[in-house]
Amino acid sequence: YGQGTGPTWMDDVNCDGSETTLSLCSFRGWGVEDCYHHEDAGVICTTSTSLAPIRLVGGLTSNEGRVEVYYSDQWGTVCDDNWDLDDARVVCRQLGYSGATTYRTQAFYGQGTGRIWMDDVICDGSETTLSSCSFSGWGVENCEHSEDVGV
Repeated sequence: YGQGTGPTWMDDVNCDGSETTLSLCSFRGWGVEDCYHHEDAGVICTTSTSLAPIRLVGGLTSNEGRVEVYYSDQWGTVCDDNWDLDDARVVCRQLGYSGATTYRTQAFYGQGTGRIWMDDVICDGSETTLSSCSFSGWGVENCEHSEDVGV
């Protein structure tokens, strides 16, 4: 990628992979460095196989609504069995928000239609995508749309 120019802002960066931004990784401090530009870092990103697009539907604002997941060329919902604040936090972070303040069950934002894609979702809260959390399997569920989740 070639050498950069100007200040080097981060040195000795150490990430564990759960961070949502590079600045959350440990490093020596902003501008504290002993580097030359031939040491500038670069990355090549890959598409995650665990990334299923998600959206919020039916809320009064863009940061609330029924959680819907896109899988196998169709949108579907998520069942509320085991749904909690850790799961909601992952959804909100995947959508670009800093976190979640509440979670909703029992189709609070209305019942969805079509497939129920996810059931028995269990996130520990550190995941970057909902589909990387533990769940029963795509379309493996014992739910009705009256159990759709929201954030």
